[in-house]
Amino acid sequence: MSADLHATPRALEDLTAKILVAAGASENEAAVVARYLVMSDLVGHASHGVLRVRQYVEQIQKGEIVCRIEPVVVNDGPGFAVLEGGLGFGQIGAEHATRLACAKAKTQGIALVALRNSAHVGRLGDWVALAAELGCVSFHFVNTLSMPRVAPWGGREGRLSTNPLAWGMPVAGGAPIVVDLTTSVVAEGKVRLNRDAGKPVPKGWIVDREGKSTTDAKALYDGGSLLPLGGLDAGHKGYALSLMVDLMAGAISGGGASGPDRIINCNNFTVIAIDPTLLAADDWIVTEAARFAEWIKSATPAVDGKPVLLPGDVERHTRARHLRDGLLVSAGAIKTLTDAATLAGAPVKLVEDFISTMSPN
Repeated sequence: MSADLHATPRALEDLTAKILVAAGASENEAAVVARYLVMSDLVGHASHGVLRVRQYVEQIQKGEIVCRIEPVVVNDGPGFAVLEGGLGFGQIGAEHATRLACAKAKTQGIALVALRNSAHVGRLGDWVALAAELGCVSFHFVNTLSMPRVAPWGGREGRLSTNPLAWGMPVAGGAPIVVDLTTSVVAEGKVRLNRDAGKPVPKGWIVDREGKSTTDAKALYDGGSLLPLGGLDAGHKGYALSLMVDLMAGAISGGGASGPDRIINCNNFTVIAIDPTLLAADDWIVTEAARFAEWIKSATPAVDGKPVLLPGDVERHTRARHLRDGLLVSAGAIKTLTDAATLAGAPVKLVEDFISTMSPN
């Protein structure tokens, strides 16, 4: 396939799930993981979308993802819990942890649930949206062991993972505010996308093995490092955030913060959930969030025709467009899916049948 085509989200989910089942996942696991991967594509974050399928298949074959396993509670209290992920699919574990934290918050007002030793948990914005759907304010922290790709401020070698964090706030009568960001200047997956496409990255994203700024995406994978959020001029701010995320996810969960002896490829994930209805009566908090959001958006646009947006608005608009017009699936994504199907032992005809359902517009 030489041109990009459009597909329905359902068709892409079905294909992704079938590849994962062929690799060893249960049908339920595959359906959940596929749904969240396609959701990332729907909202415009391809770095966390179906391009991950080949990676997941490879990890299953290496034992870095264990199929057909559920998170196990290893420490429990009224307002907290710690879950052992056992290298199960991260989307399964993170959804479980988020739902449990929100359930505990409904009785305690606030709750913390930590998940350790999980496979890749996906896009944090999904878990913020889930918590908001369940009526909770939430905070989420993730670190990745064995992938210290981010240099500390003033350093050359990687010592930290990209350490994303996210917050969410339900809004009365509207969509939640969703903040999802990495504490590196950019997510590693976005550098990977540029590398695979043979494109340079913007200046200030990465440094080479000598600590010099470079736009060569391949340099990151040849001893280079990502810069912390803030880049060359203000990276001390992202560095400080990253340190605390590593501890909030790694130390709190018991899975460990980054270090030279961390050789297992896994995520640690911590979620804090708050039930706003237990802190103030009559939905005052979410109503105040709605008032505040409208005031923020009422600011005069700096550029005519481009209104002020709230965090999460771009993703919602992108999702609506993709649901209306279909998902653009690149030739590179099709190749990744084909390679994943081959590795998993799935019939390549699955991909061919998927392509036959696609359209040019």
